[in-house]
Amino acid sequence: MEFEDLQAIWDTQNDKPVFAMQDARLLLALYQQRERSRRRLFKQYFMPMYIMAPIGLVGVGFVFFAFFMKSLYIKKLARDFPMSAWDYAAFAVAAGALLAIVVPMYLERKKHERTQEIFAPSLREELDRGIAQLDFEMGLHSTPRVERFYGLMTIAVVLFGWEVGRLNGNSTSWGFVWMTMSLMIFTSWAGFITIKEFVERVMQRKHALESMRAALDEDAVVLPRK
Repeated sequence: MEFEDLQAIWDTQNDKPVFAMQDARLLLALYQQRERSRRRLFKQYFMPMYIMAPIGLVGVGFVFFAFFMKSLYIKKLARDFPMSAWDYAAFAVAAGALLAIVVPMYLERKKHERTQEIFAPSLREELDRGIAQLDFEMGLHSTPRVERFYGLMTIAVVLFGWEVGRLNGNSTSWGFVWMTMSLMIFTSWAGFITIKEFVERVMQRKHALESMRAALDEDAVVLPRK
């Protein structure tokens, strides 16, 4: 059921007192909308990062182990060299950047989910939870957050690629660095365009819920007291 259908149900309720405005269809439809939003957000935003971050950490650990073992058993060939303190630092920063992406994401979602109980007991509370869910979605796609995500991802990818190059005997990998930076700039630009369109759609859904809540509050104010 889409928001146009919700509005149609709402319109049939407007001539009723506020405490009678508890059509089960409306309450259920709002709950279903919120649950679909939560599932979609998990599948499209959280789950990919929950998968990619551990894979990235495993990759960093594998390359670190390979480089470390090469340093222990290195043969004095022309292009071979052992790990330096800078290499250790690069691996640590790359792993830290990945953790800095996924750990706050996990904690924020865990905190938010505690406020999203299974079913709200009233229409007013369901509207509040639906709006809170949409605010949470928009917060995840805010400009400072997206900039932070792309910045940390760029650091992790650049350092990982740099160390892969050094593992294979290239003392410097500036070509890879510039290629990665260019790719990340293009990806972030495309991402910002997509996010802008997404936020606009979420704002439309939020305004629909806010209009329902405002009408509900208005009816509560004008309801004659006994």
